[in-house]
Amino acid sequence: MKVLLRHFFPCPPVARWRRFEAMLKDCLAQLGHEVSELEFAPELPPGPSGFDFRIYPHKTRQEVPDGDLFYKELHMQSLFTIDHLGWGPDHSGLQAPPDLNGIDAARAERFCDQLRQEFFATGRSKHRQPPLRTIDPALAPYLLAPLQLPTDDAVMRHATLSVLDYVNLLADWAERARVRVVFKLHPGAETPEIAEAVRRRAAMGRYVAVVDENIHALIAGATGVVVLTSGVGFESLIHGKPVVTLGQCDYRWATFRARAEELDAAFAYVSDYSPAQRQVAYNFIYFYYHHHAYLATEAAARASTARLLGYLQKTMGVAESVK
Repeated sequence: MKVLLRHFFPCPPVARWRRFEAMLKDCLAQLGHEVSELEFAPELPPGPSGFDFRIYPHKTRQEVPDGDLFYKELHMQSLFTIDHLGWGPDHSGLQAPPDLNGIDAARAERFCDQLRQEFFATGRSKHRQPPLRTIDPALAPYLLAPLQLPTDDAVMRHATLSVLDYVNLLADWAERARVRVVFKLHPGAETPEIAEAVRRRAAMGRYVAVVDENIHALIAGATGVVVLTSGVGFESLIHGKPVVTLGQCDYRWATFRARAEELDAAFAYVSDYSPAQRQVAYNFIYFYYHHHAYLATEAAARASTARLLGYLQKTMGVAESVK
């Protein structure tokens, strides 16, 4: 089969994408398929004709109807998904709650504990963060509200609220409910309109703050986390925190899925979060890493490549030349 593999266009995280693309090429070669590579950028014209199978980065079937598979880095550095429909809530594997019955709870809890230890040892997240420091105790207790970019595909396609709507909704609720909400601006790509709105609400209100600290320190100090579709919600599940999602994201099945008018119920969920609910979240994280996504790091390459090879063989088959 002649396969067109579109490369992610050059930008800061491109090295991580190249590692996953190398895994893809290796698997496709083992299956005997003929692979042609072509860089992909949103402004470029469609790919050339003459291919039997097309693989695209950062797109979905809705956006590129002639695509056959779509891959994307999600939530964590080097954690990729690939699917025939797309990524996030478009992914065919998470359009309904996954079956977690086969997950070993003790193993899942240990796995999340290891990830947390890495967070606190390195301070690293998907996006660049300031150094880890202790959060001002005077802020506690608080709900953390991480901001996304208004142009984020996940917001534009999978949230009924805009980022500005989200800011005003939470700020209004915080003052009414007398519960502190701490906003964190999106790291490295501040949107002036959003930054101004958040700082204005913090200056006006008693229960609204904006804090630029390391995301792991902020999550650790929070009572709970409220997101639109941000990957910070995924990280917060690893931290063992209750998460409220106001938009559609692939990890929503381990969160309280709230509408705008349900913030009181969402806060009750956060306040009453139980060890059993936390364990479900740990099980989901383990499932996501080991059964749903592929970790394209040197340490995980062997196991991830074996799983990816099995997925591609099932999806595409083996070329006649290697049968």
